[in-house]
Order: sequence, then C-alpha cells, then structure tokens
Amino acid sequence: STTQVRQTWGGRDQPWPAPTSVNPIRPPSPFIIIANKILTGPVILNIGGKKHEVQWDTLDKFPTSRLGRLRNCVTHRGLEDLCDAYSLAKREYYFDRSPRNFDAILGLYRTDKLHLSQGVCVQDFCEELEYWGLTDLHLEPCCQHTYYRARWLLPQHGGPEDADEDFGNGIFAPSQKHLWNLFENPHHSCAAKVVAVVSCMFVVVSTLCLIFSTLPRFQQKDENGIVQEEYFFEVAEAVFVGWFTFEYVIRFIAAPRKIEFTKAGMNIVDLLGILPYFASLCLSLVMTATASGQTKYQDEMRRIAQIFRILRILRIFKLARHITGLQTLGMTLKNSYKELGLLMLVVIMGMLIFSGLAYVGEKDEPGTMFISMPQALYWAIITMTSVGYGDIAPTTWFGKLVGSACAICGVLCISLPIPIIVNNFNKFYEKAKIEEEILAKKKKSSWEDTKKEETKPPVRFSENGSSKLPTSAAKRPERLDLRKY
Repeated sequence: STTQVRQTWGGRDQPWPAPTSVNPIRPPSPFIIIANKILTGPVILNIGGKKHEVQWDTLDKFPTSRLGRLRNCVTHRGLEDLCDAYSLAKREYYFDRSPRNFDAILGLYRTDKLHLSQGVCVQDFCEELEYWGLTDLHLEPCCQHTYYRARWLLPQHGGPEDADEDFGNGIFAPSQKHLWNLFENPHHSCAAKVVAVVSCMFVVVSTLCLIFSTLPRFQQKDENGIVQEEYFFEVAEAVFVGWFTFEYVIRFIAAPRKIEFTKAGMNIVDLLGILPYFASLCLSLVMTATASGQTKYQDEMRRIAQIFRILRILRIFKLARHITGLQTLGMTLKNSYKELGLLMLVVIMGMLIFSGLAYVGEKDEPGTMFISMPQALYWAIITMTSVGYGDIAPTTWFGKLVGSACAICGVLCISLPIPIIVNNFNKFYEKAKIEEEILAKKKKSSWEDTKKEETKPPVRFSENGSSKLPTSAAKRPERLDLRKY
C-alpha cells in the first residue's frame, strides 16, 4: 500500500510518518530533487506494486503527459500532485493504479506505438489514458477499429433513460410512480407487459379495420350520396381512439416531467395518431350543421375529412415504442442524413443530365411524349430507380442510348450509399440491443431486491434491546438423537 513506501527527506531513508504537530514532515528542497534527477541510471516507476525501470530521457517524448511532467517537476508539492509517494534514495515513484494497462502505456514512450492489449476493458483503458495525460489518437491503426467500435458500443449513462424519475414526496407519488411504470416500462412487471401487448394489439387491429373499411362492400351512401363507413367500423374506431386517448392521458398525468413528456418524439407520434379522429369528427359535425348551406364548401370539408381519416394510419408508428428494430430504423435515418443527402444529390444530378439529353433528342419527333422538361424529369427518375412504368419511352436511337446509360448509372448511383446506411443500421441495432438487455437486467434486479425487502420477516426486539427472531423462525425442530434408538 501507499503507507508502506519508504520516503527520503533530507537524504535519510525513513518510513512515511503521519504529519502531526509533534513530528512534522520536512519536505526535500528543490535542489535535492534536481540533483537526484541529474544522476545517471534508471528510475523506478512502481505501478500498484509492479516496478518498471526507465530512463528519464524516455519520458521526455510526451512532456505534457503525467510522466513527462514528473520528469520536469522539481518541487515536493508538484511531485505529490503527480504521484502517490516517492523515495529519492531509491529513485522510486509510486502510483496507486492497476498495472494491467501500464505496459502498453510505457511501450508508447519506448517505441512511439500504442497498442490495445487483448482482453482489456476499453473503458478502463480509456480512463488510464486520461489519467496518464495521453489520448487515444496515439493508437496504432491495427487497434483503432477495435477500440473505437468497442467504445461506441458502450451504453450511454446519464441520459434520460438512466436518470431516476423524481415523483416528489406527495401523497399521490407512489400511485403516480406505479402508473408510470405500468404504462411506460414494459420490463417493470407482468402487468406492464400485459399493457404493452394490449396496446400493440389495439394498434394492429385498428390499422386492419382502417384498411378493410375502404372496401366497396363495407361503404354505404346516405340520402345525399355521401359515402359513409360501416357502423361496425365507426364503433370500433371510437373504441380504439378511446383506448389511445386514455393511455396518453394516463401517461401524461403520471409523467414526472410534463414538458419533457410533451416534447418527446414518440409521444408526438401518439398524439398524431389521436388528433385526426377528433379532427374528422369535428368536420363531420360542421358538415351536418351546414347541410342546407353551400354545397361547394361541404365538398371541400368532405375532402379535408377524408384526409384526416387517412392520417389515422400514422398510429402504426406507435409500435416503435415497443419494437427495438423500428427505433433503430429511425435512429439510423437520423444519423445517416449525410449519406441520404449524398444519395439525393447524385439522383438529382443524374435526373438533370439524362432528362436534358432525352428532351433534346426526342422533342422534335412526331408523336413524342417528351413534350417538356418536367415530363423528361419524370422519365429520368423512374428509369434511374429501375421502376420503368412504360407510360413514356424514347423512340430514337439516341434517346434509347441515353435511356440505357440512365438505367445503368441509376443502379450504380443508388447502390453506392446503401451499404453505408445498412452498416449504420447494423451498428445502431447492435448497440440498442445491448442497452436494452442491460436496462432490462437492471430493472429486473431492482424489482427482485424490492420483493426481497417486502418479504423479509421483521425483526422484533425484546425488552433488554436484543433482537429476537419471528415466532416461525424461533421454533426450530429439535436435533434427532440416534442414541435413543
């Protein structure tokens, strides 16, 4: 330990005494420290009990690091800040650190190359680099990929998911916390998992009902010729929206931080899945109230109501709350905006080039379909994306040559950024699964600890203050004496 290292004050070798007013420690002067460092020969770096011999000149390669500053330090206070203990007589400097990673760090001073040892914790190695005043930029290319990938996969602590929700100390705080865990954390309990499954089932069934309600056999016309939904689908939609509204309101009431809850992306999606129904309902009431009025405005209101009715399909995104793959897909698109921007730029450049060539070569032909540049742009985009509806096609040899080059370049241009986006998806999905598994284990362990505390039998105390076991534990069966038989 640090207290067992012997120190030298004024040239005498003595144990480290406790600094008291009776026996004060007299630190060595800077002249003694300078004279000790001028001496030739190696110095000893004691890292957690493992000693390394090194020359002072070797530590001069990185003067801003901890060992580089130790080389140039000439005061007792500076040495105390840089190391835990030192002995000038033995030329030994002690650091209370783990010696596991120091071999690689000392190798950087000796060979100018920093390698990551096999089986080393990346987070621990990063903390050691920070302690010794070095950076990971010194890593060799053979170890950089492993190091940065492992650091990137580390779960992010201190985020909103890791922060403990503060529900206050009010009388409704336990109920609020229970409701929040019931509707927000599926891994908290079996009841929370049931609520999550029911919510997903409501989303899937409501989406299927919205699709089937558009079939002609389920659509009816009233006396004014307006298409109305089947009564069964109207009732089912009201039930679904009622559940979604109830779920959103309960989660909003139980949320410990209301503003952050309102701004959250998934909560905005939940709100967008509810509002179109109420908007279409209000428009229907308005149209009913003005049924004898102007028909032109009624037609416009009816189109708006149809738009809001179709927007109810947005509630399918509510599944992303419980499906890690959908969350990863959104995170991938968010963090791949550069690749997506590059893809759009390449496609637009190809469209402009090939549409211009096709328009010039086809516009003067009789019966041509390339009557304008927008028409040619439409042909270019469906050709580059390999769709090819066939509604517009070139007829001249030059136009066919341009069309062939457009199709080939389109395949190449679109396929180049796609592997980057797929790679980003794989990385984010792997990281999300690791964080989800860690979070589930943390919540499971905390839940088990809570159950153990609740089921732990209380300890009763006698009148003299000594503890007594409960009655069930105190009555133990007597030991069986085989000598009686």
